[in-house]
Amino acid sequence: MNKRVYFIDGSFKRKPLASIEDRGFFFADSVYEVIRARNGIPFFLEEHITRLQHGLNELQIKMPISEENLREIIYKSLKKLKAKEAAIYIQITRGKEPRSHLPRKGTKPSIIVITSKFRPLPLELLSRGVDLILYPDIRWGRCDIKTTMLLPNVLGKIESKKKGYFDALFYKNNFVTESTSSSFFGIIGQTLLTHPKDHNILPAITREKVISIAVKLNIKVEEKPISIESLNDLEGAFLAGTTYDILPVKKIENIILPLNPISTLIQKEYYRLLDEISGGSGKHISL
Repeated sequence: MNKRVYFIDGSFKRKPLASIEDRGFFFADSVYEVIRARNGIPFFLEEHITRLQHGLNELQIKMPISEENLREIIYKSLKKLKAKEAAIYIQITRGKEPRSHLPRKGTKPSIIVITSKFRPLPLELLSRGVDLILYPDIRWGRCDIKTTMLLPNVLGKIESKKKGYFDALFYKNNFVTESTSSSFFGIIGQTLLTHPKDHNILPAITREKVISIAVKLNIKVEEKPISIESLNDLEGAFLAGTTYDILPVKKIENIILPLNPISTLIQKEYYRLLDEISGGSGKHISL
């Protein structure tokens, strides 16, 4: 079994060697996606490709290969890796050229696909939940584009680790937005609350799956900003993301939150969805 499989600018490589004279390296002038896979089957592949193309369009970067070719690379990478659980990292930059803020005309975009074995979060963590700090959202104004410009996210992770917490929950203008790498959902009564889809958050794919599941289960969803003060009113909360799945939140700073049955129900239905896509056999908590 390979530990990692690398595809760089047109061919598979034994080692991840690429030029450092790349606009992605100099300016974070690039977009990326992370796709989970199980049993050689990627989860929500078309949604990821659509979001990738959206980001490229917004940054005026041309996709260097066809979408069909990208699908072929992903499936071939998974076949080479031979891992039950995998993660596919795709990064497309504006291209390789000497450092200059203004891009040169005719520079060819660069693509990197790294496929590696993935280890889901421990079942105990998914069962008992995690603690979050609040952290100011100092990211740029287009968080709806999944760029590699993630320094604020990194700083939030560092601060939460320093304080002994699992992750950081961003807030802006007194309202929470999302965590450093996942969407945030609060629960009051029988209603799910989450930040509306705008330029302040990523249009997360797991977020959309959670909303679809909630609608199917006749759980009300309100897409509106959650104020810091109203965190005290929450009767439960969870994070939702590609690598987190559905992860209950048991504490935000000094606010203790119970494990809400709605979180457990959404978690159960989400795992069922992943099992249907991949043919089952995922390791889940006892629900």
